[in-house]
Amino acid sequence: MSPGKSSKRQALTYRQHFAEAWSQFLRASFDSPEHAAHLFGVDGSTARKWWEGSHAPSGFAVGYAFSLAPDAASRFLGGSV
Repeated sequence: MSPGKSSKRQALTYRQHFAEAWSQFLRASFDSPEHAAHLFGVDGSTARKWWEGSHAPSGFAVGYAFSLAPDAASRFLGGSV
């Protein structure tokens, strides 16, 4: 197997792990997907995908999470980023 294929697989695995960690952070920190959508300035569909753990956020959202809820972000995402 080439190094590129191995790296891609590791990145996909990490992305899946991070999507789950993000979902846990949202559920612990916000009342609903709609609440998260409002605070992060994303549409409801994006927030629901985050809430369900089926999609990971972009960097802006992760950075903003640390400014909105630093303790929770550190607890749920600190080992993930």
